[in-house]
Amino acid sequence: MKLNILIALLFLFLASCKTHDENKKYTSNDSSTESIKPSDSKFQGEFSSTVETDETTSGTGSITYHFIIKNDTAVLTTTTYHEPIRCNGNYKAVENNGILELFYAGNEESCQSKTAKFKIKHENNKYYIQGLGGEATFNEWIELLKVKIEKK
Repeated sequence: MKLNILIALLFLFLASCKTHDENKKYTSNDSSTESIKPSDSKFQGEFSSTVETDETTSGTGSITYHFIIKNDTAVLTTTTYHEPIRCNGNYKAVENNGILELFYAGNEESCQSKTAKFKIKHENNKYYIQGLGGEATFNEWIELLKVKIEKK
């Protein structure tokens, strides 16, 4: 069952993945931030979290966020129920005071901001993310699960 879900997520990711050269041109002028290091960072890997949004007559809306973080780049794919898909794609990953900040680096104008779209922290052997969902959950630290790929 877990393998089927992982395969489905991978398929959705590959089907919706878009790469833009201009996404790689993002630079940060903030001297208090530094790019994460690829080999020794606890933030490297695949992560996932689901949040419920508004209740509708046909069920509760939800958004599942799936991040793949490698070096100083993160790729976000989302799957939703009764919610629009927004701000998928490439993010610039910057570690600042032990918190990984993700800045949207794509072309959707409504997603572009000088502030981090998401923040990830590692605390008590768990990961938490801020920025998921809508107004009710946006500022909350929500648990983010690190996806473990089983090797045969």
